[in-house]
Amino acid sequence: MARLGFDIVTTLVGSGLTLLLSAAGPLYADRLGYTVPELYAIGGAAILVVGLVSGLVLAAMGLR
Repeated sequence: MARLGFDIVTTLVGSGLTLLLSAAGPLYADRLGYTVPELYAIGGAAILVVGLVSGLVLAAMGLR
């Protein structure tokens, strides 16, 4: 059973990351030469890859 504190912290970090990506899209889209949806896609893909790799590493180590 997961600890409640860990679940709350994970949710807060995920929410904060979502808000940062939401704010960065309109601010930096023109500077980087991408559209806002493209920046969201790039950010989402990066988070997905980091999550998958870290999950696989934790599972391989027997920690999850």
